[in-house]
Amino acid sequence: MKIGEDYPKIEFDLFGLHLVEPNAFIGDVIIFSLALYFYSKTKQLSTNQENQFLKNWSRFYLWFGFSFLAGGFGHLLFNYTGVPGKIPSWIIGMFAPYFIEQAMISINPKVEKRALFSKISLVKLLVFLAAESILLITVDISAAPERGLLLPTISSTLGLLICLGFLGFSYQKSIHPSFKFLWISMFTLILSAIPQAFKINPSQFFDRNDISHVFLLLALILYYQTIKNVNSFKLN
Repeated sequence: MKIGEDYPKIEFDLFGLHLVEPNAFIGDVIIFSLALYFYSKTKQLSTNQENQFLKNWSRFYLWFGFSFLAGGFGHLLFNYTGVPGKIPSWIIGMFAPYFIEQAMISINPKVEKRALFSKISLVKLLVFLAAESILLITVDISAAPERGLLLPTISSTLGLLICLGFLGFSYQKSIHPSFKFLWISMFTLILSAIPQAFKINPSQFFDRNDISHVFLLLALILYYQTIKNVNSFKLN
């Protein structure tokens, strides 16, 4: 085990290509596959086109899944694409929590405030997208790629703390008990961030990325525990 530092990247050759980090690629593909599965399940629930709660949750799963698929190729092809190969996953990933925000806002009991909250969520997304673009254009992050993740992480954290944590706890009382799974999922997201923050790597073949992937998979499952009860929600 290593703490505070990473193992050397696993390297291998396939079809004449010199590839790296197969474990990260496999983990990202698994997340993509589960997200796509829940996207399909949520779409099946969304028979009412006016149901913005379900529509936005299905959009979340789709964008979240493709952000990790892009991230997987960013890992695998790093020798060819370098840091720029990671940028698509960062940008796509900034949209995923936005759709969670829109889903949770769409059922806010303060109906008259929904439009305002929705616009605030959109402005936040646009501001962080603009800030991320400026950062990537003006700052050389090749020596420290993690800088490119800072703004997407802040944007996601702000939205998810409010929508999964605060609103999840509030909706558990005012809408349906199953919203408890959303604020519980916040703990799995925190646990997924810990190995990344402290570079906790059990082994070269199961590193900090792999640990985070396990908790992210659990979060996707917890989200659906709330979503599947949509027919019991008193949605307006």
